[in-house]
Amino acid sequence: MKRFVATLAFAAGLCATQAAATEMLPGSEWAPTELNSETFEPTQDIFLRFDSDGRYFGSGGCNTYRGQFVTNGDAILLSPAAATMMACAQEVMDQEYQFFQALMAVRQFERNETDLTLSVGDGSVILRFVQRDAD
Repeated sequence: MKRFVATLAFAAGLCATQAAATEMLPGSEWAPTELNSETFEPTQDIFLRFDSDGRYFGSGGCNTYRGQFVTNGDAILLSPAAATMMACAQEVMDQEYQFFQALMAVRQFERNETDLTLSVGDGSVILRFVQRDAD
């Protein structure tokens, strides 16, 4: 019984932590400014948006994509994205592929006002964004 109560208390604390961290992202839309430590200058409109229901979506420049995300403190996990399958110019497709690959490697986030930094498991920054919908 004590083990059950302890597990329940842990789960409740985890949910509260997830809710607090998740509140930092929903309703925000982000434009990438850096990919793999290099300035990112998209050839098309690329963005990432987080919704309050734990979903993310956006445009990779050619295709739209969507998936789900969960957070715990500064940890974040994005499900593999479902994307449309349109063909575009090779330059656009290459840039989109790099962007999608970076998103799938993300494991940590840090939001500082209108800046969002996404990092891989070892803390190395893989993507930086600026908020598009900031007031």
